[in-house]
Amino acid sequence: MASWTSAPSSAVERGIVHRGATGDLFDLVRGEVGPVLQPFAQHLWEVRWDRRGGPPRSSRTIPFPSVNLTVESGVPGELRHGHPLPATLLHGVVTRTFHITLEGAGWASGIKFHPGGWAAWSGLDASRVTDRVVAAGPVLGPLGLDGLGEAVLDHPGLTADDTAARQAVLRELLERPAPEPDADYLRLRDLIDRMRDDPGLVRVEQLPELVGWSPRTLQRHFRTRVGVSAKWVLARFRLQEAAVELERDPAVNLAELSIRLGWHDQAHFTNDFRRMLGTTPARYASAAR
Repeated sequence: MASWTSAPSSAVERGIVHRGATGDLFDLVRGEVGPVLQPFAQHLWEVRWDRRGGPPRSSRTIPFPSVNLTVESGVPGELRHGHPLPATLLHGVVTRTFHITLEGAGWASGIKFHPGGWAAWSGLDASRVTDRVVAAGPVLGPLGLDGLGEAVLDHPGLTADDTAARQAVLRELLERPAPEPDADYLRLRDLIDRMRDDPGLVRVEQLPELVGWSPRTLQRHFRTRVGVSAKWVLARFRLQEAAVELERDPAVNLAELSIRLGWHDQAHFTNDFRRMLGTTPARYASAAR
C-alpha cells in the first residue's frame, strides 16, 4: 500500500534542509514494506520530478544513518551519483549532507533500511559502503538478486506513473532472501530508535548500560552493522533536531538550544553545525524566516 506525501511549503520534516524552500521540487510516495521486510526496513519510497521547462534545482538533506537501495530511471548514458542511468544503486550511510540537483523529468524508487538493517538483511559489513554509492548488481548477485533493477525497470505493463506496482515488484524480490533477524540486531535497532527519540541521550557513555553491551562490543556493532560510530549517530540525530528547531522557531535562544541538545557550549554547536551544513545556526534560522 502506498501513500503520497505532499507537504505544505511551511512544513518542517526532520532531515530535510529548508523543506519550505524545496517542497515543490519533487513528489514523494512512501509504501509499506510488509511483514517480511519490516524488521529490516523502514519503508519503500519513490521520488518523481518534472523540471522540464524550468531551471535545475537542488535539494539537500541531513540523512539518517541508513542504507538505501534504489532503482533509478534516466536517459541512457546520463550520470547520477557518478553512475550511468538507468541504474540500480546501493547508497551507504552519508556522513555529510546529501545534495542532488534535479533537472528534466525522472524517478527513483527504493527502500530505506533501518540503521543496521542492511547488514542484518544482507549479512554484509555496512562500513564497506559508508559514504559510497556503488552499483548494486555485484553486491546483490550472491543473494540471487543481480537482475533486480531490470525486473523493476522492464516489468511488463508498467508505466512511468506505476509507483505502487513498482514498489510491489521491489518488495516481492527483496522478500525472497530475507533471513530471520538476529537478537543482537534487534537490540541495536531498538537502541538507535531510542537515541533518535530521547533528547536526553547526548553522550555515548550513556549507551552501553541501556543495551547491556560493553563499550567495545557497542562500537563493533555500530561500525559493522550501521557503518558509523555510536558517537556519530548521536551527533547526527541531535543536528537533525537542531535544524528542525531552527526552522520551527527561528528566534530560539541558541545558547539554550546548544546545551539542551548536548553540546558543551554554543561555540561547539556552531562549529559542528557549520561543518555539516556550511552555515551557522544563526544564518540558518535567518533563512528559515
